[in-house]
Amino acid sequence: MTGLNLPPIEDLDVEDLLTLPEGYRYELHEGNLVIMTPSTFWHKEVSARLMIMFRAAGLRAFQDPGVLGDRPRDNRLPDVGVVEVALSNLASYSNLPGSAYRLVVEVVSENSLNGEYTDKLSWYAQRGIPEYWIADQTPDRSDDDALVRIHRLVLSEGKRDYVWERSLLLSELEAEFGSAAES
Repeated sequence: MTGLNLPPIEDLDVEDLLTLPEGYRYELHEGNLVIMTPSTFWHKEVSARLMIMFRAAGLRAFQDPGVLGDRPRDNRLPDVGVVEVALSNLASYSNLPGSAYRLVVEVVSENSLNGEYTDKLSWYAQRGIPEYWIADQTPDRSDDDALVRIHRLVLSEGKRDYVWERSLLLSELEAEFGSAAES
């Protein structure tokens, strides 16, 4: 097994993530380095289907986009993000502020629950991202579909928070987006 050689972790900031060994996904949670576990092929399939759905609808969707936190030692990598701002010179961006996003999607990995329903929900809300979607396995654990929970950002008592709007199957969502794209 090959070792993973890292620089002193206490000094890392978001830009330093670009210099870490390739083949891994990294996040900084309030200065703490998090090395993301490899995702399952179901996770990869759901992420790809979502990105393709958004792109077919004319949206600027990206896999593993970086979302900046409020300090240089804080960022997250949602599985899919839809960017609203115009970007030129794409090679110069690896992370964008929450204000650049229309929505972000987290796909839940069964063996690696990472706070999609708690910490990440709150973190993305604090960054002002208008929609947060969670794609999870269906109750029958289908390999061919996912249950997507759509949350909208609200301001309640001066605090940003998400409220659940609706849940539907990814296949139903793809049909909805396909119908909208055809009209």
